[in-house]
Amino acid sequence: MNRKYLGDALDHWKGSLFELLRESQLLHDLAVDPMAADWIHWRPEDVAAFARLLRVNESQVISHKAGLTDRRKYFSEIEHSGDLFLDPDVGIATGRVKNMSQYITPAEIESLAGRSDRPVAIYQHVRGKTTAKRVDEVCFCLKGAVNGLHWVSYESATVPMMFLSRSDSRLAEVASAFRRLLGDHAGTRIRMSMCAGPSGSSRSGV
Repeated sequence: MNRKYLGDALDHWKGSLFELLRESQLLHDLAVDPMAADWIHWRPEDVAAFARLLRVNESQVISHKAGLTDRRKYFSEIEHSGDLFLDPDVGIATGRVKNMSQYITPAEIESLAGRSDRPVAIYQHVRGKTTAKRVDEVCFCLKGAVNGLHWVSYESATVPMMFLSRSDSRLAEVASAFRRLLGDHAGTRIRMSMCAGPSGSSRSGV
């Protein structure tokens, strides 16, 4: 999340998803991390606005002393053990990138997922391709790098939100909540599968 984009329409979309899941009692102690490369320039009122847009309390926004250029220290500062939302500028890195501060890597996702059942939600920016293609690229990359990770995607016409977890049952509940919301439209929006890792296979369904 870059400060200059704070408050665009997509922030409202993100917030509506978390509001739905909270009202369905599917989020457990959620914390949100802006993953802001320009965090040093964020003011208290920016943090407050970010929290309001995501329909969370300011206390749920994770702050950092380390910047995203020091990846090890930055992610070690995420001590929260409950559910987690990460809001990188672009999303999950699927190969070499010019500016790593705009991304999160599969290895960092694996570390944050740990051995718990918590979902880790990650926003994905899309440019020059369909949201489904972007999700497929991410999942192919995760399948080759992370073992035993399940995923659910909510794919709007312009961007997807991905939920990743060791627990397929928790993600099944997330997918069900979105399907109830969308009804007949869920078939083109909600997907669920498993990243079985380098030695396994993946399964998917609508």
